[in-house]
Amino acid sequence: MFRSIVIFLLTLLLVSCAGKPDFDVRKQIPAVKNVITIELPAGEPVQSAVYDFMDLTGQKKPGGNYATMSTAVTQGAYQILIKALQDAGDGKWFRVVERASLPSLLQERKLIRSTRQQVDGDKAQSLPPLLFAGAYLTGGIIGYDSDVKTGGFGARILGLQAHKQWRQDVVTIILRLVNVQTGEVVISIVVEKTIISGETGGDIFKYFDADTLLLELEVGVARNEPVTFAVRKAIEKGIVELIKEGDEKGLWEIEKPVIVEESDAEVITEEKVEVVVEQQEPNVEKTYEDYLEEKEAAKEERKKLIQIKLACEKDANASGKVSKECTDLIDEKDWDDVDKETEKVEENKSDEKDINGDSDSSSDNN
Repeated sequence: MFRSIVIFLLTLLLVSCAGKPDFDVRKQIPAVKNVITIELPAGEPVQSAVYDFMDLTGQKKPGGNYATMSTAVTQGAYQILIKALQDAGDGKWFRVVERASLPSLLQERKLIRSTRQQVDGDKAQSLPPLLFAGAYLTGGIIGYDSDVKTGGFGARILGLQAHKQWRQDVVTIILRLVNVQTGEVVISIVVEKTIISGETGGDIFKYFDADTLLLELEVGVARNEPVTFAVRKAIEKGIVELIKEGDEKGLWEIEKPVIVEESDAEVITEEKVEVVVEQQEPNVEKTYEDYLEEKEAAKEERKKLIQIKLACEKDANASGKVSKECTDLIDEKDWDDVDKETEKVEENKSDEKDINGDSDSSSDNN
């Protein structure tokens, strides 16, 4: 018995994994780009209105061998169309004005106007005018065909059976863009969306214990794609196709991205490389002999500065001012270094004088 159950489960697993029509409500996207990520317009949003978008199919929801009283498709496609227009290009393609509940809107504006007149009298502030639409969109759901394509497969062995079945339906919408000033139907789009439903199952029918014990087990799962979801995706695809066809007819323009040619990019790269190569300097290591030569050169330079300082002080004592040549030759930092050197020289001279004076005094005493 345990062996039979294992064989049944393996058969069910193989059947469920083989060749099923793959769909997932959470992952499905239209065949073209998503309505939100479409290219942005080059100008201002199109002021548009939606009056109606009704179910024109007259189909009832299928219920096996009979049809129920519920409609096969959603009756709120008008709201879905408005949402798709607002989402197009992240809200930068269409500016939708309200027309379905226009009587309620006018009644509310009338109440606001009368209330302001009662409170403020003749000084009551008037309401801004309503926006008008340059174009309006209309259309509807024109077809819902069920069981367009059906199929399945299965296997049975020693009372173990597994099967898989699937069904394909098609929903069709039409979307029209009408010019308000002329009444001309400028663009007309027809979009079809496939709806897939699948079922996987299996059963066991087997006798045990010398045909006295009967085991019967059945299991299965079905998954149906929501019709409302299919209608929404069809409307979004219709909006994308409408934007592209309007760009082809010159009704509006799609913002073109800036493309840099490869030849220009190569020239710029070569120039940058050349500049980097010119700025680089060779790294030369100094030897001990070079260090000694630099040290001797620095000593000679300090001696010259001391001589210039002494000469400038001598001239300053004689004439009473420092010449311009002395100030130009030596900056403040060099003067500080020279002062330190001269102080050392004068201290050495004073020490020598003190020693000579002490020697003279000692000789006199003798």
